[in-house]
Amino acid sequence: MYSAPLISEEVAVKCLHQVSIKDLGFLYSCLDIYPEHSEVILKLADLVQRAVQIYLARASKAPDDDISILVQLFLIEASLFNAASPGGHILIWPFFIVGAECSLEEDRDFVTEQLKSLWRFTGFGNTLYAIELLNKIWHGEYGGCWTEVLGEKVQGFIM
Repeated sequence: MYSAPLISEEVAVKCLHQVSIKDLGFLYSCLDIYPEHSEVILKLADLVQRAVQIYLARASKAPDDDISILVQLFLIEASLFNAASPGGHILIWPFFIVGAECSLEEDRDFVTEQLKSLWRFTGFGNTLYAIELLNKIWHGEYGGCWTEVLGEKVQGFIM
């Protein structure tokens, strides 16, 4: 699921259209083990699914206004969540996907700060790479639709 958009848009669309509860089973299985974290686990799953919707909307050339609404809903939900919570490290990919769609400076700043926070929390180098790629997307260095060019331009995983 996380690597498909970095291979090609075609592969990603096929893979992400089929994302199901089973694909997020690694999260849902934690509900039995850590019921005290059920709110966090369900929020993580929701944010991942929202990012999937945003990717699919862009890849299917949905109207910008529709995608903007999806982005704003994600950002609202994410702003109510502490990314350093248990399991928050899985939000690197969703923040990258949503960040690619951010056009407002304050939204870009929020995504960048969330990714920096996740990097400080996890130490995962791919988080810094995600920030670097987002800056290139935001400044038009890749040209074209970001879902179409990721497979050609990205040289690492964002997850």
